[in-house]
Amino acid sequence: MSKVYFRVKTQRKDPNQDVIIRIRYKRSKLEQETTTGERVKLRHWDLPKQKFNRTSFHGKDQMKARLSELKAHVLDEALKTPQIEKGWLVGVVDKKLHPEKYKKQDKQTMYEWIETWIKKSENTYHAVRPYHSALKDMKDLKPDLSWDLVNFEFFEEFVRYLKDKQYSKNTISSRIKNLKVFCNAAYDRGVNKNIAYKSFKKQTEESFNVYLNDKELATIHSLDLKASSYLDRSRDIFLVGCWTGCRFSDLHKVNKSNIVGDMLHIEQQKTQKRVVIPLHPVVISILNKYEGQLPKMISNQKFNQYIKEVCQKAEINSTITKGITKGGTRQFVKKEKWEMITSHTARRSFATNLYKSGFPSISIMAITGHKTEKAFYSYIKVNEEEHAEMLRKHWNKN
Repeated sequence: MSKVYFRVKTQRKDPNQDVIIRIRYKRSKLEQETTTGERVKLRHWDLPKQKFNRTSFHGKDQMKARLSELKAHVLDEALKTPQIEKGWLVGVVDKKLHPEKYKKQDKQTMYEWIETWIKKSENTYHAVRPYHSALKDMKDLKPDLSWDLVNFEFFEEFVRYLKDKQYSKNTISSRIKNLKVFCNAAYDRGVNKNIAYKSFKKQTEESFNVYLNDKELATIHSLDLKASSYLDRSRDIFLVGCWTGCRFSDLHKVNKSNIVGDMLHIEQQKTQKRVVIPLHPVVISILNKYEGQLPKMISNQKFNQYIKEVCQKAEINSTITKGITKGGTRQFVKKEKWEMITSHTARRSFATNLYKSGFPSISIMAITGHKTEKAFYSYIKVNEEEHAEMLRKHWNKN
C-alpha cells in the first residue's frame, strides 16, 4: 500500500529560520523523497510529529491546501505506474510544480526533438555525422514535417527527392535508415505514436571498394620515399593499418603503452570492443623506425590525399570499372586503382587478405570487431575469379 507524508530535516535551532518541507513516498520496501518547494518557519513545524503545529501564520491554509493537492497527485500517479523506477518521485513532483517546463517540451517540433536527441547521443562524431546529413535532407524537403506526417506518401516523396539530387542508391538507403532511427527513438520514448515508418524499405547495392593484395602491399613497403617525409609517414601509418586491421581512428593507439610482448591491446573507439592483435614483422619494423610509436596523426582528408599519391608512385594503376546507381540510373565509371585508395582500404585489405589465406572468419572477426558474419562478408572484397582460385587451391590440397 502506498503512503505519502511530509517531513522536515534540519539541524537548525533558531525558531525564526525557514526550513524546507519535503515529501516522502513509501510502498513496501521502496522509499523516495524530494522537496516540495515549500518553506515554513521552524516555530510553525512540529519536528517530533512531522506536521504543522497549532500556531497560525499568514498563508498557512493555502500552504496546507497546496501540500494536500500535491499528496493526492503523487498517490494518483502511483496508481498509474506499475513499475516505479529510481527518480520517479522527483519527476512527478517537478511536473506538478513546474508544468510550464513540460508544456514547452511537448510543443517541440519533430526536428527540434531530433536535434536534441542527436546532441545527447553518446555515439562518436563519425557515428552521428550521417544523422545530420539525413536531418538536413528531411528539412530541405519538408521544413514543417511532423511525426504524424511520416507516412508512406512522405517516404515515396523523400526517395524521389533524393534521387533528383543524384544520390547513389546506398546514400538514399542511409537516409531512409536514419529516418527510421529517428522515428524509432521517438517511438520508444513515447514522443512518436505513428508506426508507419516501420514499413519503409531501403534498397542497397553492393558498394564497390578495393583492397590491396600482399604483392601490392610489398611494393608500397619497398618504395623509397625519403625525399618526401609526409608521404613516407603516411605510407607507414597506412601499412600498420593494413597489418593490424585498425580503423584510422584507432591507429594513434599503436604505441609502447598498448603493446604487451608481441601483442597489441586496444579498445576500439567506435565499438568500445577490446581486441588483441599480434604484431606483424612489417608493423614491428615501422614501430622501430619511430622509436615505438607511429608518427603524429593527420586529418583523414589529408591522409586520403597523401596515400593516393603513395599508391600512384607504387604504380598501382590497374583499371577498375565501378558501377553505381545514381538518381535511379545505373552508371559505370572507370578509374585507376590508386584513385580509389582511402584510409579504410587498409582495414579492408587486412580482412580480405586473411580471408583469402584460409584463416578462419570467426578469428578475423574477433580482431576486426565485426559482430555478425553478414556484416563481415559484405566487408571483405573477393571477386569471382579470386573465389574460383580459392576453390582450386582447396581441391589441390586434397
